[in-house]
This record gives sequence, C-alpha cells and structure tokens, in this order.
Amino acid sequence: MRPQSIMGGGASTQTGSSGTSNRNRNQNSDLTEQIYQLISRCLYSLPLPQGSGSQAVNDALVERVTKYFTKVEFEDAEILKRGEPAKGIFVVIEGLVEVVSDEDNKIVLASVSEGDFFGEVSTLFNVPSSATVRSPGRTTLAALKAEDARKLLPSTQTNLLDWYIQRKYFDTNAAVDKIKLSRKKGLAALKQVPMLQGWSDDSLKSLILSLETDIIILYPSRAAILFKDDPSEEVFILVKGKVDVLDGKARLATLQAGKSPICLGEEGLMISGSRKTTIRAQTPCQVMIIKRWNFQRTSNEFIDDAGRAWEETQDRWKQQIAQRDRNLYNKFGAFLQIEILMKKFRQSALFSDCPVGLIYLVAMASTGEEHATGKPILTEDEYEVKMLFLILRGSAHMISDDGTVDSFQKGDAFWNLAWYPRKAWVRAKEQTIIVKFSESSVRAALGEYPDAKLNIPQRSAHDGTANNGRASNNGRASNNGRASRPQSRPQNRPRSRPQRGSEAGTS
Repeated sequence: MRPQSIMGGGASTQTGSSGTSNRNRNQNSDLTEQIYQLISRCLYSLPLPQGSGSQAVNDALVERVTKYFTKVEFEDAEILKRGEPAKGIFVVIEGLVEVVSDEDNKIVLASVSEGDFFGEVSTLFNVPSSATVRSPGRTTLAALKAEDARKLLPSTQTNLLDWYIQRKYFDTNAAVDKIKLSRKKGLAALKQVPMLQGWSDDSLKSLILSLETDIIILYPSRAAILFKDDPSEEVFILVKGKVDVLDGKARLATLQAGKSPICLGEEGLMISGSRKTTIRAQTPCQVMIIKRWNFQRTSNEFIDDAGRAWEETQDRWKQQIAQRDRNLYNKFGAFLQIEILMKKFRQSALFSDCPVGLIYLVAMASTGEEHATGKPILTEDEYEVKMLFLILRGSAHMISDDGTVDSFQKGDAFWNLAWYPRKAWVRAKEQTIIVKFSESSVRAALGEYPDAKLNIPQRSAHDGTANNGRASNNGRASNNGRASRPQSRPQNRPRSRPQRGSEAGTS
C-alpha cells in the first residue's frame, strides 16, 4: 500500500523566499508540539556535530529543519528496501515499524517504536539503504527527504562502525566488518554491566573471546529467553530490546534495555539457585549469554582486576543473602530480584537521574520486608539513624507526636528531609512490601559515583511546603505538602525494630 501524505508543506521543491515561505508553511502544517519535540530529539541524537555554529545542530537549525518534515502514514507497507537509494530520515510518531531480514522478510531484527527514528544511515553516510523496513500495521511517521537532509544538515564526522555500535545495529548490508562490530558491541555493553565494574577492557575482551556461541544472539518477539525452575549456570545480558518477567502467567515487570544493558539472571548465577521467573522477549532482543565458567576462567586469568572485582561481587551477594528474611523471599523472591528492584529504584523520583551502577549498589545493600496494616515500617530508632525505604506495594504514613507528617505511596523512596521532625516513625496504611536500606549505603554509593546526584526535594520558601520526592505517573516528583494533623495524639509509638508482618495479603 502506498503511503498517504496527511500534511502539506515541507517539500524542498516549493519556491519563494525561504524565510517567509517556510515560516508560513510550518504554521499551516499539523506538526503538534509533541511531534516537534520528537523531531527535535531525533535531530539532536543524529551523529552530527553540535554547537553554536552554522555547521552544527542547535536550536536554530532544529527550528529550520523541522519545517521540511512531512507527516505520512503507512499501513502494511514496505517503507525502505535494503540496497535501494536513501529515501530520508523517518521519525515514528504513532505505531511501530519492523526492520526485517531481506531473504524472506520473516525474521524481524528490530522494532522501531514511537519517538525513535530510522533511515539515517543511508541518508547521512551516503550508502544504499542498509535494511528493509516495513509497517506491520498503521504507522504515522514524520519524514525528511534525503535531499533536504543532505542540504540542511551538517556532514557527519562519525565513523559508520561507531554509529552501528552506538545504535546497536546489526549489519544487514555488509557495510562494516561483522566480527569487529559484534565484538565492539559486546564490549560496549559489558562495560556498562554493574556486576562487571572493575573489570579492565582486556579482561572483558578475553571474556568475549571465551564465549562458545555467537557474541550477540537475536531472540524473536515472544521467544522465551530463560525458563522458571531451570538451573542457573549463565547470565543473559539484554543488549537491546524489551522483555517481560513472568511468574507463571503473572507479569511482574517489563524491562527494556535503553542506553544501558540489563543483566538477567545474576542472582541465580551467584547463589547457584534455580530460576525464579520466566523471561520472554516482548520485542526482538539482542542478548549475550555468559556462562559461569566464562566468568571463572577470565577472573582467574586477570587476577588483579577481574579476579578482585569478581570476589567483591561474590562477597556482596553473600552479604545480601545473609540479611534476607527467608520466609519473605520464599514468598516474594521472584518479585524481589535485583533487576526488578533496580527498575523500581530508577522509577522513583529520588533516584531517577542516578547512573545504573549507583542504583545497583543501593539495591544490593537493601533488603525486602513485609508489613501488615498499622505495623511500623520504620521505628523511631530506625528513623533516628536514618534508615530509608522504597515502597514496592502498599502505602504508609509518617507520624510524630504532633500527628501525621507525610504519606508515601507505591513507588516512593523515603529520604529523611531536613525539615522533618527530629523524632518520628512510619507505619503501613495497608499490607505493604518495601525494601529497606541505610542512608550511609547511599552515601557510600555516591562516593563511587561522585558525579551522580539525588533528586532530594527542596522546601518552598514561600509556602512552607515541599516536594516529598514521590514519583508520579509521569516519573516526575509531585509537590505535596505536609498532611494536616489529626486531633488525637498517636499512642504506643514503636521504639525497637519491628517484627516483619506475617499476613500474606498484598496490594
């Protein structure tokens, strides 16, 4: 089916003064603010120089180039054909497109969804289209013609191989050295895996060379990557793609490898236990499989860096296991896996801007707890020594002698703010599951990542209220002042560490 243009303007073939003509053309188009932002993000993500000059991507260039984008629709259609001349740069506005193998168009190599882009390789590097791209259903795109892109955009100064590595592309057009690409993609991914921090480039390269299978394996959508109850003899590094974490038919979480890869199955490998969940590809996924003996062989070969770092990781896991409530982890162990906890920490307002390595250290220093309605989550003693928590399920409120001070919902990470009362405690408002950790563990992690920053709320100088750091649905912190005080004073405030709740219900 041929694409249907649903927006006029933007074509470079129109005549007239570029300033007035383009300005009027943009005003008459249906480029909404949301679409403009998606195009802007695409242009700033391209392998082009950025700066204030005329030959660099900046706000002025984005404003000018956006006027040449045309909104188009495809439905069950081929958009790009491998080997054909460049057609332009496309930004996905709604729907998704699939990058497919050229042999039979049945193997989907990648999915490109809303906000992402394609077509830049052939357009910017002046090569034939490197892949076939199709729309499996109705898809809306913003398109910049190749001739307009080459006229309006500065020349790329990026090597094609480096761009493939950065974008995690497969080479479908023999444009680069496939072995070199695979190794470099693998190295770039492993350098970001928290459990491998401290490994040198040489040790990581040796680890890659020790792999018996292909360095990066493609799992099609809906394929199972690992199965519950299987022995844990390897980890799976999700380099690119989105997966569902399943406990039976229940989906516990959806994880997506974005800028950083995700390590799946680390806990099972480190404690030699069976898998607690099944992990299934939601989109085509690029995965590295690294077995226990690969880690052991390489750490023994590079004792000074990989060997020492591997021992530290093993010790960290021993400490993590030692502090666990066995009954709780028998009941909720699948939900409390490290990769899920890291996502929960990252979704909280407090840790949303922190690097993945810092979040890993904090998550490893935390332990899960379950609390029944009305039971203390933080005792007064724990509050005083600045213990912290992240709510995974349920809700809680903080209480002082003067009444309710603040409340916390699912997804909130508690930080002991400077204007909170000197003495207080926190109680569960319903059956609640948390992970608890100390402020000192967070500060220790910050010492390892000195450039990292927590989003600690600042109190308003005007109204005496504050953003309490809770994550709203859009991931931003919501402004929430102190709750009003109740008429009656709370009784029987807890002084010692509470026993963990024994009731089985969760919310």
